[in-house]
Amino acid sequence: MIGKWHLGHHGSYHPNFRGFDYYFGIPYSHDMGCTDTPGYNHPPCPACPRGNRPSRNLERDCYSDVALPLYENLNIVEQPVNLSSLAQKYAEKATQFIQHASTSGRPFLLYVGLAHMHVPLARTQLSAEPWGRRPYAAGLREMDSLVGQIKDKVDRTAKNNTFLWFTGDNGPWAQKCELAGSVGPFTGSWQTHQGGSPAKQTTWEGGHRVPALAYWPGRVSSNVTSTALLSVLDIFPTVVALAGAQLPRGRHFDGLDASEVLFGRVQSGHRVLFHPNSGAAGEDGALQTVRLERYKAFYITGGAKACDGSVGPELHHEPPLIFNLEDDVAEALPLERGSTEYRRALPKVREALAGVLRDIADDNTSRADYAQDPSVTPCCNPRRAACRCQTV
Repeated sequence: MIGKWHLGHHGSYHPNFRGFDYYFGIPYSHDMGCTDTPGYNHPPCPACPRGNRPSRNLERDCYSDVALPLYENLNIVEQPVNLSSLAQKYAEKATQFIQHASTSGRPFLLYVGLAHMHVPLARTQLSAEPWGRRPYAAGLREMDSLVGQIKDKVDRTAKNNTFLWFTGDNGPWAQKCELAGSVGPFTGSWQTHQGGSPAKQTTWEGGHRVPALAYWPGRVSSNVTSTALLSVLDIFPTVVALAGAQLPRGRHFDGLDASEVLFGRVQSGHRVLFHPNSGAAGEDGALQTVRLERYKAFYITGGAKACDGSVGPELHHEPPLIFNLEDDVAEALPLERGSTEYRRALPKVREALAGVLRDIADDNTSRADYAQDPSVTPCCNPRRAACRCQTV
């Protein structure tokens, strides 16, 4: 595995103890610590403290003064990480891994969790050039180059026997303004009229609908767009199936094997998806929205922090707001509660919700403790300010 890993570096949560033979990257988001090359952020965060300088003012959406570590397996190889050169390091490690796997003749799984397009956006050569002054556009070009290097290596070594799946994990972070990207047509217009942002941290389409690209010459048709309803939860069961392996028994997986969709044999994926709250309104992790084919029902709505600092009120809906996404991808006008379409959709939505709640109640559950403990702070040299070291 190469790149961002959101479970952290502690004990059994480190990638090397979660099934990966090799790890090179940052074990959390790259805004969760300080660096000497802070990059573009809104508001900007200062560099790591040096020597006897006072600590940074951390009241401006900045994380701790602990320098962001770059790991290779269990060892910190650079702290603080240099964000400006991180993308090229990732590209080099990824292509080396692919070359080694191809030479050995062994099948491989490479997961690359890119730092793009999350803030802070690195100060790349592209962003320093006169025609590339917009940091977000420069970051996109750098990401495109990085992905292109990985694809080119696959094409040269194992083109006909390697499947590439590229996707994102959430929509733009609106409070970061011009550094956040665009929601495109998924404007969540109903929410914007209530206030706040309908993007990241919400269950509006602009918050969690993301692009996905699949590449496998001879197996996955090119220049084809599918309307099948899929989820990143499908990646695991799909790659397991493509590898000819079996999922572990005695567990229930929310994802499905999407290979028939990828190969163009079917045009349907999930019938039902449920969306828990991720920060904008309601209890964290509580079920907020149900997607049933073309319909999307909101039991709780709320707007995340917008560029202007505003947030939307938390509102509970019973009966729920229901949108027909085939007719209204902007989520502007919910169905009239007295309409024939609403009356037909509501019982099906409630049946789907009951099924989701039964599934959660019957499944195995786990609870991870992510409480911070100073004794496990990642630090290659505790006697140095900001834990500094350089080995790469």
